[in-house]
Amino acid sequence: MNAPVPSETLLANAVARHRIGNLAEAEPLYRTLLERQPGHPDVLHLLGVLRSQAGDPAEGVSLITEAIARRGNVAAYHSNLALALKALGRFDDAETALRSAIALAPGAGALVALGGVRRAAGRAADALAVYWAAQIIDPADGAAQEGIAHATAELDAAGCATGKPKPSEATLAAYRRAFRLRPAAPFAAQNLALTLQKAGESAVAIPTFHVAAALDPSEPAVLCGLGLALLSARQADRATTLLARVVRLRPGDAQDRFHLAEAAQAAGDAGRAATAYKDSAALQPASYTAWENAALIDARGDNGSALVTHARGLMAAARAEHLFWKAPVYIAMHVANDRIGAGLPDAAKRALDGFRQAAAIENRELLPWIDFLRGSLLLRVPGQEAAGRAVLKAQVPALPFLRHVTFDDEFDTLCRSVSSEELADFRAGFQSEPAAEGVGPLLFAACDDRYLRLFAAPLLLTVDAFCGEGQRMHIHIADPGPDIAEVVAGLRALLRRGRLTVSTERTPPDLDPASRRTLYTCLRLMRAPDVLDLHGHPPLVMIDIDALLPIDPRRLVDAMAPDEEAMLIHRPDSLDHLYNTISNGLIVLRPSCSTREVLERTATVLLHWLRQRNMAYFLDQIALIQGFSDVERRHGAVGILPIEELSRRLGVSDVFLPFFDEKHRAGFADRLSALTTRIHEETLTDSRPEEERRAALTALVRRLQAAPAAAT
Repeated sequence: MNAPVPSETLLANAVARHRIGNLAEAEPLYRTLLERQPGHPDVLHLLGVLRSQAGDPAEGVSLITEAIARRGNVAAYHSNLALALKALGRFDDAETALRSAIALAPGAGALVALGGVRRAAGRAADALAVYWAAQIIDPADGAAQEGIAHATAELDAAGCATGKPKPSEATLAAYRRAFRLRPAAPFAAQNLALTLQKAGESAVAIPTFHVAAALDPSEPAVLCGLGLALLSARQADRATTLLARVVRLRPGDAQDRFHLAEAAQAAGDAGRAATAYKDSAALQPASYTAWENAALIDARGDNGSALVTHARGLMAAARAEHLFWKAPVYIAMHVANDRIGAGLPDAAKRALDGFRQAAAIENRELLPWIDFLRGSLLLRVPGQEAAGRAVLKAQVPALPFLRHVTFDDEFDTLCRSVSSEELADFRAGFQSEPAAEGVGPLLFAACDDRYLRLFAAPLLLTVDAFCGEGQRMHIHIADPGPDIAEVVAGLRALLRRGRLTVSTERTPPDLDPASRRTLYTCLRLMRAPDVLDLHGHPPLVMIDIDALLPIDPRRLVDAMAPDEEAMLIHRPDSLDHLYNTISNGLIVLRPSCSTREVLERTATVLLHWLRQRNMAYFLDQIALIQGFSDVERRHGAVGILPIEELSRRLGVSDVFLPFFDEKHRAGFADRLSALTTRIHEETLTDSRPEEERRAALTALVRRLQAAPAAAT
């Protein structure tokens, strides 16, 4: 019978396997030792480290905590406990553990680890402070300098308005010093090269990437960075060769294939580009851009069979992956618009024919939408207008909103169909408090009682956090509940700067549920003339109630030039212009004669459809589109600023944060309540820079939007 392996030998074997990363063989050795010597602190600690490395940090925390309970004066125990706690997102506990480690063994290493915990918790400024402290202890510590560089870059991002920060000189200098301290570390060279690339210094980045690639020729991230740098430097052929190598090294990475497609497209290799886009989409079916770029290449090359293949793939993926159901329609529209923009309407028609063929095979529910685009295209072709209208009329049973589309003087006819008595009777239904004293433009939203309770607080809180003293706000409430006075009082109690006024009305009791929902979306436009009259015709900022506006409304108006009367999403050249030219999510209007007439005539046409009890979804957008067209046809162009220009003028991104499909997901109300609490906390942080507060709010909303999509 063989004698048992001595415990000392067993421990040495376990540690040796652990050091080379052979966790599967090291773990049973540690567990055997614990059976022999229950509670042995070193073995508990090492097994805890292993379990955390193996992807079970919760067990790691349990084991290391037990080791500390038996021997609490070992700094390494506390440091490794911190790493496991960090992996669990328990950042405060991890910092406490590291402070214990530092008390037992002061030094640069534990301070660097503390910086990593603070960075993971989103506290870049606090992390930077301890990295600097570590560097004072050991000026040659490359890890401390790397941490300084990362934290400085994160502070650049937090203070950036565009969401794509250009590295500051301090960040560049920090990464250069980190590379000097670690010239043999591929990641140090790579980080410097990536930072140079982000700074727009591709010519300098390329040789640095070459250094990183020489240090680690098989590292895909380094080769990918070099390939993208070459692509930025317009060396598409070399970039294609290098990125193809990256794809061979990482065949399962969708983004690598997307980059290869971009390089091949720039190099003029349309076939290879289309294949790479298709492969990228197959790996990541939710990537609309990959499908769209493949279809664009097909359409530009007049490759109809390939376009049908890619369109079918997109439609199959949209169904299987539960993508936004209209994604294939939008891509079909973008591809056709591209061909129209190139002056090739016939090529646009062939592209739409390809999408129609794909829909007939993969998803027949999309056929009416593709035919809608085909009809819209015919309206643009001289001599084909009648055919286009016939196509659109044929789609009304499937797309009821098309019955509201007007041509020529039909909008004016609808306006004249509403008598002055009917209009006066409707306006009498507007019940409002007196206008509150206030300044600036008027923020205006409308909703029913349910949406008021869900969304009004986060919207008002967000505006209140950024607006000036006395900001005017107005909410129009349809079908309010019996406790509406208490609800409004609660909303007012949240405001520190804003001045809130509310109005109410009762909607007709004989509306079917679908028409009532449509009416709720239309009431903002229908009551805009009343609200303007009440408040003395100030500039108007109209916003969806289920959105956030993290910016002072005055800045929106100030961003407009004197001759710009309206700021909104405005796409008259798009094939969906008949119903989706204008989005009502956020609109800024100066109270000019033209914009007031647009609102008054739009409200009148909406009243016509309400009187007819004929209100299909999208009616609010259709009516406003036609209202602008009607005024322009009779009086000349209205000065419109496309809202996409706003971020460039203000240097601010994410000024409008809407909720789309999220509000239909399970648990949304609870998550929104938590978001509202966090927003309330953000209103108390005026000492922080505006962009930092805006970034924090944006991150909160993005997390809510990324919540699981389980349907209610």
